Parts: sequence; C-alpha cells; structure tokens
Amino acid sequence: MTRTAQRPSRTETARSSLGTSQLGTGLAVAGAMIMLSCLWRFSLHVLEYPHLQMNIAAWLLLIGVSVATIILVRWNGFILGDIAFTGLTTLLALVVAIDLVSVWGLSSVGLYPTAAIGVGGVLLAIVSLRPVRDVIAITVVLAMILITSFILNASPNNLAVASDILLCVLAIVPPLIGAAIVGSYRRMVMMALDRVLIQSTVDAPAYGVSMLESAELAAIDLEIERLFADISSGREPLPLGDERAERAGALATELRRHLIAGRSHTWLHHAISESDFLSVSVDLRDPDSLAGLLNQRQRDGLLSALWLLMYGETRTSREAIVTLGPAVQETSAHRGGIRFPIQIEAQGMRRVDVEPATWQHLSRAGRYVDSTTPRALMVVIECTVDNPIDR
Repeated sequence: MTRTAQRPSRTETARSSLGTSQLGTGLAVAGAMIMLSCLWRFSLHVLEYPHLQMNIAAWLLLIGVSVATIILVRWNGFILGDIAFTGLTTLLALVVAIDLVSVWGLSSVGLYPTAAIGVGGVLLAIVSLRPVRDVIAITVVLAMILITSFILNASPNNLAVASDILLCVLAIVPPLIGAAIVGSYRRMVMMALDRVLIQSTVDAPAYGVSMLESAELAAIDLEIERLFADISSGREPLPLGDERAERAGALATELRRHLIAGRSHTWLHHAISESDFLSVSVDLRDPDSLAGLLNQRQRDGLLSALWLLMYGETRTSREAIVTLGPAVQETSAHRGGIRFPIQIEAQGMRRVDVEPATWQHLSRAGRYVDSTTPRALMVVIECTVDNPIDR
C-alpha cells in the first residue's frame, strides 16, 4: 500500500491563532529595547553627523512605520497581512538606504548607522505575526546589505571593525533567535493539537469514514436531496438532461467510492491520514484491515507508541513502515481468537533513541520483540484479538 495521501498542512495558516500573540508581546518589548538603544547611541553623537537631516529623516520614518504597524496590527486582531508586510519591508528598506548613505565612509571617525540597526528590532517585534521563513528571508537580506556596507567602508582602525561587527550582530542575531523560538513554539503547539485530534480515532468505529470524508458525504447528500426535491416538485423534468444526468452519475460514483472506502479504511488509516505529522512519515500496510479488530486498549497503545517513535525528544523527523498481518486462527490459550503480527520498521533509528514510555505503550498492544538492523529499528508485536464472528 502506498503512503497515505497528504493534505494541506494546517501549519501554513497558523499564525496568531496559536497564541503567539502573547509570546510576541515579549519579543516586541525586546525589539523596542533594541530600537531605544540605537536611538540613544544616535543622540550621543547627534551633532557630529555631517548629514544630520538624513539621519533624522531615517529615524522619523522608522518610528512612524513602527507606530503605524502597532496600530494596524492591533486593529486587525494581531494579524499582519501580506500587503501590510510588503509595505512595511519596503519602508524599512528605505530607512536602511537613507541611514547607510548618510554615514557612508564615516566609520573611521566613529560614526555608524543607527536607524538601520534599529530595523533589526522591528523585525524581532513582528516575528510572531508572520511565517518564520518571511522574517528569516528579510533578516538575511538585511545582513547582506550591512555586511557589504561595512566591507566597502572598511577602516584600518581595529576598534572601528569591532564596532561594525557588534552592530551587525545586534541587528541580525535577535530576529533570527526570535524566529527560532517562535518556530519551535508553533511546531510544539501544532503537534499537541494534532495529537489530540487523532486521539479521537481510538474511540471511533473500527471501520468507517474519516472526519474529512464525513464532511464530503454531507455535501454529496445535500446535493442529492436537492436533486430529488427538484424531480419530485416537477422543477426538473424526466428524463434528466445530459448535463444533470452526468452530474447525477458522478454523485452516485462518488457515493459508492466513499461507501467502499468506509468498509476498508480502519481507524488507524484515518488516524494517520488526518495527521499533519504522521501522514508524511508513516507508511501503513494493512490489506486485510486488521487494525479494526484491535480493542480500545490496544488501539491507544499502538497509536501512542507510533507517535512517540516518530516524534520523541529528538527534533529530527523519522519514517516508519507499519505492516499488519497475516492473521491466523488462535488455537491455544486464546482459543477462538485471531492472532496477527504488527511490524514497525522505524528507519534510521536505534534502540537508544526510543523513549522509555514507548515500550510501555507497545506492551499494551501485545507482546513485542525488538531488534536493530543497520538501517532501522524493528519492532514486532504479536496481537491477539477476539474473532469478530463470535461478537
């Protein structure tokens, strides 16, 4: 069986809905502190700048953009849209250009850009309002501009070189650290939400349709009801026209597909396919739909163990092949039952990589034996279940 179909990731649309607006408050304060420190440095040498009007213009533009962004974000419910983000980055680029031009060639006399460094504080403040990749991309561009400017204005004075490095670090490192923090937080929350959602499949019927398929079935049922209502009321004459007849046939085919899938797709198939994380890392092979025979305790143990194997303490993603069967009739202690193996091949893992709680969950599914190969960790669980004919 091929790997379960992938769906659009909910992570792509998760921004402030994950509570990162609260985390962003602290990052915004840190960004404001960076801006204030740069402004204080500018005020110490304000009378020494030969192009003071340009420096003041850069700072006024930076402060104005920051205030406008705060107002806009609060007005839109802590969401910074694409258009607003594009406008913000354009104005920040203008701030950097004006500030760098105004201090061009002055590092040898101890005059450095300040508003351009303060842009890093703004990027740190908005890191929770945008996808992490956007903030990282803008920060990398800022780093390239600053590094190029410092190289072209290199001074033989070692103190000036040290100041250039310090200012570059002050502008670049905080946004990158903030992006790492927010990215990790978002992933942690999304994994927790994903785990809660798929846990509901433990109590679901052994066979049936998933939550997503249920919504599709509801839409198909509504369209069929409307078609029958039109026919019964005379609004749709019989025989049906070519277009309506083709649509009715398509609805019937789609309905049959869902009904057939509902008899072959088990709760484990739905748990994996509906998970943003397991769907891209677990290959389920259950041709006889044996997962539907597991009781609730075995289901919970298997799903929990599989989750811990794929996403334990290590942050590296893993892949696994889960194979169920073949089944045989039990003839000894559990006479009348069915026995079948569940083989989990966790690729790229060693036994020392497995969290201790994983073994406890595996024991709930059945007796297991583990071994390690050069390429994977192999776990074989012997499951014994009641014969569905005897239920």
